[in-house]
Amino acid sequence: MTVFKRKKMNSVVAGHDWKSQLTLQAFVWPALIIVVMISYFPMYGVSIAFKDYNIFKGIAASPIASNNGFEHFIDFFSTESCGRILFNTVYIAFLKLICLTWPPVVLAVLLNELKNARVMKLSQTLSYLPHFIGWSVAYGIFYNLLNPSAGAINVLLQDWGLISKPINFLSEEVYYRPMIILTGLWKNIGWNSIIYLGVICSIDQGLYEALAIDGGNRWHKFRYITWPHLKPTFAILFILECGKIMSGGDGFDQAYAFGNPNNRQVADILDTYIMRTGFENGRYSYSTAVGLFKSVVNLILLLVSNKISKVMTNESLF
Repeated sequence: MTVFKRKKMNSVVAGHDWKSQLTLQAFVWPALIIVVMISYFPMYGVSIAFKDYNIFKGIAASPIASNNGFEHFIDFFSTESCGRILFNTVYIAFLKLICLTWPPVVLAVLLNELKNARVMKLSQTLSYLPHFIGWSVAYGIFYNLLNPSAGAINVLLQDWGLISKPINFLSEEVYYRPMIILTGLWKNIGWNSIIYLGVICSIDQGLYEALAIDGGNRWHKFRYITWPHLKPTFAILFILECGKIMSGGDGFDQAYAFGNPNNRQVADILDTYIMRTGFENGRYSYSTAVGLFKSVVNLILLLVSNKISKVMTNESLF
C-alpha cells in the first residue's frame, strides 16, 4: 500500500511539473519538431537502397530490388573499384587520425605558454582564419601556389636549383595524400585547438604553482597537470573521429575539391564515389545502398571505439 501511494504521489508531482513548465516546453517543441523533420523524417529515404527506385513512381511505388532487396549492395561489392575505394577511404581516414588529432593539442599548449596577450591573440586569429575558408576557395589558393606553369612553389624550387622541371603537385598521385594531410592541418589546426585551449584555461593555476615549488619544469606541468585534464576531451574527440573513418575523416569537400581524373585512383573515397554514381550517373538506389553501408559501418566503429576507450582509459561518450 505504501509503494502504491508513493508511485501515485510521484506521478502527481511529475504531472504538476509538466504543467508548470508549459512555457519552457513551448520554446522546446518547435525545435524538436524541426529536428524530427530535418534529421529523422528524411530517413524514410533509406528504403531506396532496397528498391529499384524510379523518380516518376516515387519511393513507395518503386519495386523491391532482386535478391530480397540486397541487389545494389551485391553490385557494389562485386565491382572492381570497391576494394580500391574502401582502401582509399580507410587509409586517408587513418592518416588523418594519426596526423591531425594531436597537433591541435600541441598548438593549444603553445598558445597558453605565450605571455604577451597581443601576440597570443594575433597567433590565435591567424590560426583560426583558414577554418572559415571553403575548400573550393582553398583549392584556388593552393592551385595558384602549386600549379606547374606559374605556381610560386615551383618557381622557388626551380630558382633554388632543387628541381629541374616543374612538378604537377595537383595531379600526380604520389603527392595527393601528403597534400590532403598538410592542407587539412593548415585549415583546421587552429579551430580544433579552441576546445583544448578552453580546457587549459579552466585549470586551477594553483596546481602549476605547487608543482613549480616542488621543482617541476614545463614538461612536468604538461605531463602531470595539463594532459590529465585534456585527456577526457581528447578521448571524446578521438572517438567521434573514429566514427568518421568510412567518410574519409569527414573529408568529402576536401577530397572532391582536390580530386581530378589524373589522381582519382588514390583520391576516390566513398563519399565522392556516392556523389558521382548518384548525381552524375543517376543510380539513386545504388548510391543510397553504398551510403547506407558507409553509415552503418561508421556507427559500428563509433560504438566499438567508445567501448575500447571506456575499458582502456575509463573515458567514453556514454
